[in-house]
Amino acid sequence: MKKFSKMTVRLIVVTQIFALSLLAACATVGSAMGNATDGASLTVCHATGNAANPYEEISVTSAELSTHLAQDPTDISPVPVNGCPTTAVVINNGRITICHATSSQTAPYDEITVSVNGLEGHGTHEGDTFPTSTGGCPTTPAVTNTDKITICHATSSKKNPYTEITISVNGLNGHDKHKDDIIPAPAGGCPTTKP
Repeated sequence: MKKFSKMTVRLIVVTQIFALSLLAACATVGSAMGNATDGASLTVCHATGNAANPYEEISVTSAELSTHLAQDPTDISPVPVNGCPTTAVVINNGRITICHATSSQTAPYDEITVSVNGLEGHGTHEGDTFPTSTGGCPTTPAVTNTDKITICHATSSKKNPYTEITISVNGLNGHDKHKDDIIPAPAGGCPTTKP
């Protein structure tokens, strides 16, 4: 009986040491993964307060995202695949109305309300758009034009004076009216200082 209790005690000690080692390893891997994602760069539609250009695309780290959105609840994250809204959108309790593209010719969009933080996955939907301030969602399907152009969108930031974005050639999403935007982007990329 004495041998059995010594063996049991040893087994319990070895099991506890193994469990603590495993927990320490998991904590190390978890914090390393957290640090890797904290520095990742994300883009948001930053509200400018300017009716002519209500949003600009800016980059923040994943660690800064929550703080940034808390300080400015009128920002939208992430930047939708079709770009930031070209007209100011109404944000009500952290939610906005968007036009979700359907495959129907007779009802091409459903008007739905989603969170500004994450857009409930709709930021990656090609064809989703924002309602116009006057008429709501479009009543005809959007004409898809795959011709894109990369430009340098001028920001008001001294640290990051340009954001490189790819937009539709058709209409240039209004960027042809932005006097400081560089269309097209230079072969070497956007400048790091304004001229």
